[in-house]
Amino acid sequence: MTQRGSDNPRMIVRREVLRFAVPGVVGMVLLALASLAISAAVARQQSVSDARTTTEWLARTVVEPRIDAGLRTGRPARIAELDAAFSASVRGSDVRAVRLWNEDGVIIYANDPRLIGEQFAMPAETADAPEQAIADPNRPENRYLDPGANWVQVSLPLVSEDGSRYLFQVSKEQDTLRQDARSVWMAFAPLLAGSMVLLAALLGLLAIRMARRISDELRTREGLLRSAMDASELERRRIAADLHDGTVQQLAGVSYALAGMAARANASGDADSAQRLSDAAGASRTSVRELRTLLVDIYPPNLETSGLAPAIATLLDGLGPDVEVDSDLRELSDLDSGTRTVLYRVAREAIANVCKHAGASRVAVQLRQADAHAVLSIEDDGCGFDPAVERADHLGLRLVRDLVASVGGHLTVDSVLGEGTLVTVRLELP
Repeated sequence: MTQRGSDNPRMIVRREVLRFAVPGVVGMVLLALASLAISAAVARQQSVSDARTTTEWLARTVVEPRIDAGLRTGRPARIAELDAAFSASVRGSDVRAVRLWNEDGVIIYANDPRLIGEQFAMPAETADAPEQAIADPNRPENRYLDPGANWVQVSLPLVSEDGSRYLFQVSKEQDTLRQDARSVWMAFAPLLAGSMVLLAALLGLLAIRMARRISDELRTREGLLRSAMDASELERRRIAADLHDGTVQQLAGVSYALAGMAARANASGDADSAQRLSDAAGASRTSVRELRTLLVDIYPPNLETSGLAPAIATLLDGLGPDVEVDSDLRELSDLDSGTRTVLYRVAREAIANVCKHAGASRVAVQLRQADAHAVLSIEDDGCGFDPAVERADHLGLRLVRDLVASVGGHLTVDSVLGEGTLVTVRLELP
C-alpha cells in the first residue's frame, strides 16, 4: 500500500478554488440552457397563440360569410371566390394550408385543390373551442404537406346559420417557431448576459478571497510547523549539550577508571575481579559510543560544511553490524541549506524507524538528482506496516511529511506488512 504526502500549497489552493468555482460555472451553464428552453417554450406558446388568433380571424371574416349552398355543393365560382379571399388574407403570412370540412368528413374547400371533395375520418378536434396539435404526417389529408417540415394545426369548429357544423383547419409551419424563439432569446439575452457577467464577477471575487484566505492559512500552518520543528531542534541541541558535557564525559571517566582498576587487580593476582572490572569498562565504552551516536541523531552535523551525503552515511553507521547497508549517496552541489535540512530530517526519521521498529536485515539508501529534483529513498526489508492505520509511533513521519509539503516537495511511503518499507522524497532543486 502507498501513503502519499500532502499536496503542495499551490495545488491545495488550486483544488479548493476549483471546488468552489466549478459549481458556479455549472450553474451559469444550466441558467443559460434554462433560459434557452424558456425562450423556446415562450416562443412556442406565442406562436400557437398567434396561430389560434389567425385561425379565428380567418374563420370569422373570410370563411363564415361565404358558407352557402354553392360552397357546400362545390360550385367552382364559390370556391374560386373563397380561394381569392384566402389568398388576399394570408399573403405574406406563415399560413401554408387551410381546409374546411363538413360534418360528413368531406373537405369542401382547401387551398390545395387536390383535397377538395375527398372524404376522410373527421379529426378529433370537434369541440366548441379551438384546438391545436402537431400535424400527424401519417394522416391521409396531410400527404401533400412537406414531410421534412414540422407543422402546427389549429382546428376551429364552425356552425352556419342553418345549423350545419363544419371544421375549419389552418396549418402553420413550425420553422417560424425558431424565428420566434430567436426573437424571444434576443430580447432576454441582454438581461441574461448582464446577470451572468455579474454572477461571474461575484464568483471571481469570492474565489480570489478564498484563495487568499487559504494561502494565508497555509502560510500560518507552515509557520507553526517550522516553529515546532525549530523548537524541537533547539531542545535537541540543549539535550545534546547536556549529555555531551555531563553524562558522556562522566561515563568516559568511569570507563577509564574501571580499566585502571582492572589492570591493578590483574597485577595483584585477582583475575576474577580483573575480568569483572574489564567487562564493566567495556560496557561503559559501548555506552559512550552509543551515546555519541545518539548525539549525532539529536544534534546533526553542520550540513553546510560536512555535506549531506556524509551526514546520512553517519546516520547509517548507527544501524549496527547486523544490518547490511547498501548506499548510493551522491553529493548534490545545487542544494540550498533548507533543502539539505529537509532531506536530512527525512533520512534521520526513516533510519530511526528502521532501528526502532523494522527489524530489518538490509537497508538501501539512495540520494540522487532526477529531472531537476533531489530524490532521496530509504528502503528496508523489515516487518513493514499498514499506512492506512494511524499509529502513535508514526508521529515523526507525519511531521516530516508536512515539512516536505511545506516546501513544495512530495513524500510517499510504500509499505506492506511483512515485506518492508520504502520512503521516497522529491524536492525541486532551486
